[in-house]
Amino acid sequence: MTRKRIFTVAFLLGLVLVAGAPHAATLFTPPLVPEGDNQLDCYLVNVSDELREATIEVLNRDGEVLKSVDVELKPGAEEVATVEAYELPRYCKFVVNGDKDHFRASILVRKDSDGSISALSAE
Repeated sequence: MTRKRIFTVAFLLGLVLVAGAPHAATLFTPPLVPEGDNQLDCYLVNVSDELREATIEVLNRDGEVLKSVDVELKPGAEEVATVEAYELPRYCKFVVNGDKDHFRASILVRKDSDGSISALSAE
């Protein structure tokens, strides 16, 4: 086989492998700071018409993962990762299988007796 033919076969094989690989996207929220008895929730909803996998991470100010939840979401299903204020959570990261527009993600501070106090969407 000539070098040109080897290069062509390798290139085409690479295209096939890339085309067949699942697409992943990452979303981040702005920071929110829970205090006292409040909790920080990282919510993820699958708004596509297919089953989707994702990982929800709650991070502290230094970017260290405080909690990680691997999820498999049916269409319309949601999942949440919750961390108490004393653990000093700050923001959320969502690694999703599919395009960003297949999901809606948010961060919120919640107080058990009152519900949501503040919420922001992920980008």
